[in-house]
Amino acid sequence: MRLSRKLPLLSGKKVAVVVLIMACEGFAQHVIRAEETPCSEEIVHSNLELKEKLFVSGELKDPTGAPFSNSKVLLNTRDTKGNFVLYRSVVTGKDGHFDLGLVDAGQYRFLPAPNRGWKQPRQVGCTGQDRCEINLILQVNPTDLPFAACPIR
Repeated sequence: MRLSRKLPLLSGKKVAVVVLIMACEGFAQHVIRAEETPCSEEIVHSNLELKEKLFVSGELKDPTGAPFSNSKVLLNTRDTKGNFVLYRSVVTGKDGHFDLGLVDAGQYRFLPAPNRGWKQPRQVGCTGQDRCEINLILQVNPTDLPFAACPIR
């Protein structure tokens, strides 16, 4: 309040920004910049395991329930060097539905979101008896995290 009396011409919005800056001034902060974290240092793990050959399909939505329409879905597998490489890629329909077809048994990196603006799932589970049904609500991902400027892997 005192600050607003000393600066009477500032709008409420500007005062809030000034107060925020003043409040943070006493704390040490370390800002992580994308250029400080090389993309090659990111460690990624498989997040989908199929015990047998199954048809894999599902539906993707955002937190409001809106479908991810016309969005790329990637399924990666490890190559002989242990790096994840593309196994299959599809695009969701207008309703957010995707169909990866018949997928071999194995461990995969399932990437349902087209970029790092959306959290990639740490672990994906299947529902269904004769097929792997994956229905996800994707969550927004902060863009100030390490590797935020890197492509999804």
